Amino acid sequence: MSTLTEPSEAEFRRFHRRTSRRVYGYVRRNCDEAECDDVIAEVFLVAWRRWGQVPADPMPWLLATARRTLANHWRSRNRQERLAAELAGVRDLAGSDPANVAVERADLLRALAGLDPDDREILLLAGWDGLDSAGVATVLGITPVAARARLSRARRRLAARIDEPGTTADPLPSLLIEGS
Repeated sequence: MSTLTEPSEAEFRRFHRRTSRRVYGYVRRNCDEAECDDVIAEVFLVAWRRWGQVPADPMPWLLATARRTLANHWRSRNRQERLAAELAGVRDLAGSDPANVAVERADLLRALAGLDPDDREILLLAGWDGLDSAGVATVLGITPVAARARLSRARRRLAARIDEPGTTADPLPSLLIEGS
């Protein structure tokens, strides 16, 4: 990926197949489904245009690009209202899961919804996108040390929220608790 020229169509298609699912997951959590295709298309257009800048491990770079694209997309929207509506929709999905999974998922979503947006974002980058602290740092534009510290604090706040009345004392899924 470090060539200075544009990729071949076949090379870019392979790149897209390898990375698009995780980029879509990130984007889908942060915007309406109807708008996802436009945001994702913009992310991969940036990747095509800046092919020579795409690193060997492209996920942090792609997710950082997606984050900036989404920020531009949100400029005219009230972020808090959008997140509340999206989380309400995700909670409805939890009801159709098997009983134990649904309860755990609902508790986790309730706890996540109670966190501030910065804590929620860093937990999702680490837990759902599987980024280590260096990858999280790249996406957020901070140092890896700051990412580890913020992630640790966010995990503690999430664990405290899960233990609040109205949630079960079941442990969180390991990918949100264990260190990155």
